[in-house]
Parts: sequence; C-alpha cells; structure tokens
Amino acid sequence: MVLALGRGVWSEWLKRRRSLTTALVLGSACFVPAIIFLSRFRRIDALPGIYGNPRFWDTLWVQSWESMALMILPMAIMLTVTLITQIEDTNNAWKQVHATPQPLSAVYAAKLVVILVLIGALILAFTAAIYLSAVLPAAIFAHVETPAGPFPIARFLRRDVAFFIDVLPIVSLQFLLALRFRTFLTPLAIGMAMWILSIGTMGWTYKYLIPYSYAGIDYLIVEYKRPMALPAMPAVIAAGCFLVFTVTGYVLYARREDKS
Repeated sequence: MVLALGRGVWSEWLKRRRSLTTALVLGSACFVPAIIFLSRFRRIDALPGIYGNPRFWDTLWVQSWESMALMILPMAIMLTVTLITQIEDTNNAWKQVHATPQPLSAVYAAKLVVILVLIGALILAFTAAIYLSAVLPAAIFAHVETPAGPFPIARFLRRDVAFFIDVLPIVSLQFLLALRFRTFLTPLAIGMAMWILSIGTMGWTYKYLIPYSYAGIDYLIVEYKRPMALPAMPAVIAAGCFLVFTVTGYVLYARREDKS
C-alpha cells in the first residue's frame, strides 16, 4: 500500500503539470502582498513611521490575512481541488487510471496528498510573499529603514499550521464534490455557495456548522481577539470535519458503479 501510494502521488504530481495549479498557487499567494507592496508607493512619506512601529510585523500580518482567510484562500482551494481532481475527466482517462494495478484507496489518497501539498505550499508562499512585501520597500527607498524587530517566523509558521488545519474541511468536501460531479462548474458552484454562506453567517451563533468558515473564525479569534462561543477550537472542529468528509468521499468513490 505504501509503495502504491508513493507511486500514485508521483504520478499525480506529474499529471499536475498539465494544469494551471502552479500559476494558481503562486498567483493566490502573491496577490494580497503585491497589493500591499504597491500601496507603499502611495504613502512614501509615511513609510519611515510605518516601518518604525514596534508592531509593524503584527499589523502587516493582520492586514494580509484579512482578505486571505475570508476570501482568497477558500476560492484558491476550490479551484485547485477541482483542477487536480478532474484532470482525468478532462482527458477521459479514468479507465486508464482504474486499469493500473493499484487499489482504489491509493488512487483516492494520492490525489488528496497532492492537493494538500499544494495548499500547504500556497500558505507558505503567502508567508514568504508577506516578508518580501515588507523588505522590498526598505531596499528601494533610501529613507526607509528595515522593519522594526525581527521577522517572527516561528510564530507565523505556527499560525500557518493553524490556518492549514482550518481549511482542511474545504479541501475534503470539495474533493468529494469534484469526484461526485464530473463537471468543472457543479462542484465549484456548490463550494462558492457554501463559501458565501460562511461569510454571511459569520455573526451567527452556530456559524461553526458551516465547514468553510473555520479559517475566518480562527482569524477573528486570534488576530482580532474577538471572543466566540464554540464547542471546541476551530482547528479541532476542522480536523473532525476533514476526517468525516474524507471517509465519506472515499466510500462514495469506491462504491460508485460507473468509474469511467
């Protein structure tokens, strides 16, 4: 099983090169930091004061993740999952995949692993882009000093891990939908409806029932210090939802009579 999974992951990783996932991951990671970087040119005179603020990194982190947690990351995940999952649908290649000597569990897990690697890479690239958006203006403008205080890489990586866990339900549910509906628009439309619902119900007492909302909830609790009544921490709920959706998705995939 381990050998089959390794071969499956490598195969899926090679097939990924035919899709737009690399451009999607890099574009999503750099979008907000690029806007922040360009906005520095509109306030050149104010940059010394901004960069001298002892809370410079915390402020930049909160500003960057506001749009990322609530909007860009969920959308990027929905697109990435659909693109990876439906490579075979685009090329009518499911029969070839199922004809290979590997169990269905390996096929299912290999695609899921590749998707998770891409989402993890997106979040790490976003953190790197945040750092570059901060240091480049200091390198360009002579009157701007480097940001006050060191880059808190350890703390930011811990938050990256938390956000990664928060979005796991989006990954697993979109994966389930993309395998179930073999058209590009149907799983994407359902995912967008769930995403819009998660934003619209952010003030609802039971917002944690929407599996696309945990990154936003985590962001508000940690970055904005907003207290919320939850049955457990967002990461714990997200991990539980991920397990349920992943198992359900595999059962539906394995029991589907028409796998072509």
